[in-house]
Amino acid sequence: MKFSNITIALLLSINLIADESSYKDAMQSYNTKEFAKAYTMFEELSLKSPESAELSFFLGRSALELKRYDDALAAFDRVLMLNPSHTRTHLELARLYSETNQLELSLAELDIVLKENLPQNIRDLANAFKAKISEQMKRNTFSGVFIFGIGYDSNVNNDIGRDKFILPLFGSTPVGNEKADDTNLFATLVLNHNYDFGDRQGWSLDSSLVAYTKLYNEYNENDISLFSISMAPTWSESNYRLSFPLTYDRVFINNNGYLYNLSSGVRATYILSSISMLEGGYTYKRSYYDEDETQDSKTHTINAAYKRAFGDDPILFSLNTLYTQTSEVNSGRTDVESHGWGVGAEIAKNFKNSIRTALGYAKRETNYDKVDTLFLTKRSDSRDEYQFSLGYSVSKTIMLNTTIGYIENNSNHETFNYDKVTAIANAIISF
Repeated sequence: MKFSNITIALLLSINLIADESSYKDAMQSYNTKEFAKAYTMFEELSLKSPESAELSFFLGRSALELKRYDDALAAFDRVLMLNPSHTRTHLELARLYSETNQLELSLAELDIVLKENLPQNIRDLANAFKAKISEQMKRNTFSGVFIFGIGYDSNVNNDIGRDKFILPLFGSTPVGNEKADDTNLFATLVLNHNYDFGDRQGWSLDSSLVAYTKLYNEYNENDISLFSISMAPTWSESNYRLSFPLTYDRVFINNNGYLYNLSSGVRATYILSSISMLEGGYTYKRSYYDEDETQDSKTHTINAAYKRAFGDDPILFSLNTLYTQTSEVNSGRTDVESHGWGVGAEIAKNFKNSIRTALGYAKRETNYDKVDTLFLTKRSDSRDEYQFSLGYSVSKTIMLNTTIGYIENNSNHETFNYDKVTAIANAIISF
């Protein structure tokens, strides 16, 4: 009998040591943000020790980071059954309900937290979170950005307007002109409005107005302005977001009407985890040129993007690709019907001293479908863009930024070969 008791005690001791080792391994995985590995380990430990609120809490935290909301909720419920006043669990539930658009429940959890005797920094965090949730619960929300600055272009007569303003593609602008450099002043205003129909998870209407202008110092004939209005019925649920944008763009060059675009399409976003997401969509665009209707075109564009953060002090990486097919509406030109593809990548880093850096590259290939009557071959263009940005956040709403870029356009038709260096310095004000 004594031997049996000693054996049981030894077995329990060995099991305790193994669990302590497993707990340390689980915490190490959790602290290094290996949440999938941590989740599996905490799940095994909590099954062995269901009375441990700590194990259930970290199981819930790991599940929340993995966007496994049902599993996270079940784990947090177990914590509160064991310790109803576990403040951090109520905070995590507030986050969970916020991410799943159950905003009323999120506010209720924050109210429970704020009744506790909290350190001031935690109380400030909870109050800020509550204010943000309360703002989200409004049916009408407004936001905007105003950007202004100065720019330099080493080849202003080629590739007009594209060096620092990228909205849905305008179509071709004059190229092959004499090389000349110039400086410019530019400004962009973006106004956004969202109307929620009241479901929190469900339908909303996103609207935006964009106004942009760039004025050159010497070559005023290249001044460009654009106005864009868009509306997008949008469906949101859990990790998914699906919108159906309708857009009108109006472009002016040297204060004269140049073209307008009407476009529609579908855009989708899927959040893979707390550090990665996928985006993609399809756009149909109809372009109308003011002075030469033979340039009028119809364009189909398919695009996709992947974004991810790496590391504890994250580096942000994005990769995008697109395919376009453009067809003519009126016959008579050989530089309208085309098809092409593009790829791009950007690496960005936000530093603790409020500095942000970004390095980007994009490549675009365009092949025209008709034989050019002058060159007696089909035109084919290849475009490479390199860009480096350095920014400094003055405050939460103001950022100063500088960007240097290099563009090289190569073509089998000599007149479309050119390159340029661009530089800008601007201030970005969000509201």
